Amino acid sequence: MGIQANAGVDGVGLPNVAWEENQNLSSAQKELLLWHWKLGISMHHIQELMKVSEMKEPNGAVSVKDRVIVPKLSSAATCDIPVCQSCELSRAKQRKAPVVKAKANGSSEGAISRDQYQPGDFVSIDQYVVKTPGRLPTGFGQESEQNMYHGGTIFRDAASKYIHVSNQVSLGAGDTVLSKRNFEDWLWEEARLRIKYYHSDNGVFTAELFTDACKEDDQTQSFSGVGAQHQNAEAERAIQTVVYMARSFMIHAALH
Repeated sequence: MGIQANAGVDGVGLPNVAWEENQNLSSAQKELLLWHWKLGISMHHIQELMKVSEMKEPNGAVSVKDRVIVPKLSSAATCDIPVCQSCELSRAKQRKAPVVKAKANGSSEGAISRDQYQPGDFVSIDQYVVKTPGRLPTGFGQESEQNMYHGGTIFRDAASKYIHVSNQVSLGAGDTVLSKRNFEDWLWEEARLRIKYYHSDNGVFTAELFTDACKEDDQTQSFSGVGAQHQNAEAERAIQTVVYMARSFMIHAALH
């Protein structure tokens, strides 16, 4: 796959840090930045995908995993990570002074899903609400506002860290069960996996329609305590990850 910077016509256009004329970044950093813009994932992750990695099996055998991304410059996998303007702007948020920073307790961090090693063994779910209704993919913008997307359900697998987003017209139990079915159908078609356990906040996930759907599929449920959203931190963090990615794309398009 080729990746190119938008250099404009005859040098005319918005300034771009990936231009050859920019001497503040090395060629390796520019290539890393271009892959970051193309894929929308962190540059730390991209550098991992650029490296050959070894995987140790439970029986002691070691297998070598080839590079997923083959960079033009091998130094792109180890160079210093440059600053992405779009990411810095998208992650900016207001803080009240004075800010008190707290360190996470390593012994309890991720304790709920720490020992879930197989995909499907533990899936965190949560719902998100959007203030601006979203267009349906088949509506061409002609559907009424009440029939547009007003939020959705997000699924995050503890073992694979996979995130699945399902937009919904309403956040009721009926649409939520439909999102659950669509996620599980996709998972079975792609990986032949079944979900065994769901963890969520209360709300719609305690509705009889949803709990009955879990019982029919022989799935176990657990819930966070009242006012303890931190107990479902994986799903909460997944929502933030997706929102930041979308915001970064929009800001990047505006800047370029």
